[in-house]
Amino acid sequence: MCSFLSPKQPSGPGLTDMQQYQQWLASRHEASLLPMKEDLALWLTNILGLEITAESFMDCLDNGFLLCQLAETLQKKFGQNDGELPACGNSKQSIPCRRIPCRQSAPSGSFFARDNTANFLTWCRKVGVGETCLFESEDLVLHKQPREVCLCLLELGRIASRYNVEPPGLIQLEKEIEQEEKSPPPPPSPVSPAQAPPPSPPTSPSPSPTPPKVSSCKKSTGKLLDEAVRHIADDPPCRCLNKFCVERQSQGRYRVGEKMLFIRMLHNRHVMVRVGGGWETFESYLLKHDPCRMLQVSRVEGKPSPISSKSPNIKDLSPDSYLVVAAHYRSKK
Repeated sequence: MCSFLSPKQPSGPGLTDMQQYQQWLASRHEASLLPMKEDLALWLTNILGLEITAESFMDCLDNGFLLCQLAETLQKKFGQNDGELPACGNSKQSIPCRRIPCRQSAPSGSFFARDNTANFLTWCRKVGVGETCLFESEDLVLHKQPREVCLCLLELGRIASRYNVEPPGLIQLEKEIEQEEKSPPPPPSPVSPAQAPPPSPPTSPSPSPTPPKVSSCKKSTGKLLDEAVRHIADDPPCRCLNKFCVERQSQGRYRVGEKMLFIRMLHNRHVMVRVGGGWETFESYLLKHDPCRMLQVSRVEGKPSPISSKSPNIKDLSPDSYLVVAAHYRSKK
């Protein structure tokens, strides 16, 4: 459920009963978390020097030890760059400078794993992670809420970026969008052939300059992104007269439906949409907002929706054309 560079996820199962529907929702939920897990796994690998992947993400963290190691490592980096956190109103919060108690041999799911996790969360509060961004110990130890764990680490990455610590890729994209919003694009200044500048005088040959590095902005909003957005928007092809609008407005900015959205390419693999204060895969966003895709997902028994020459209308649907959420009942006599 990422970009066309990632394995394509099925558009919808045969929704013959609620159990199958719930299983499909769970798989869709897990697929939408994949880009976030990959990004955070890469960030943790760079900071801790350990090999962590998206597949092993929760297994590596669930006893809390690596999170405590992460906290101590970031604590040292924060102290090297600045002695205090940025002021928040009239209150200032000092960076904690202490060893975080943890047990490396804590078995997964044990009391010691919960204790390690609680110590990490206490440290997060002290460096400014808000309560709304924190997770419960059970969410990590028992793998109950991987999304909450990811969101907490992303917020920690935002704080780390204030101290010149390289944050996760998604946070870098957020800062890129913030800069774009603050600085309006310069007005175009085309040069006509008649006003072309005179050729520069010949100079002595000089060694060829080193090719400039491609900025993260170019990587995340370049030609690859435009091709990926076009590929996802056209798959499956829509033949409705009133097609769902996906139109490029400027570099990295698209009109999708009635909204103007920032879309970025994450690690040249995932097409991500900036939604509110978070991120969502482009495919997942279209499944929620494109009427044609919403109709296809809700079909019963996995039959593809017939492609008609007009946009779907609820009046044109038969009782068998949409998902019946609960059909088990006992008639009254």
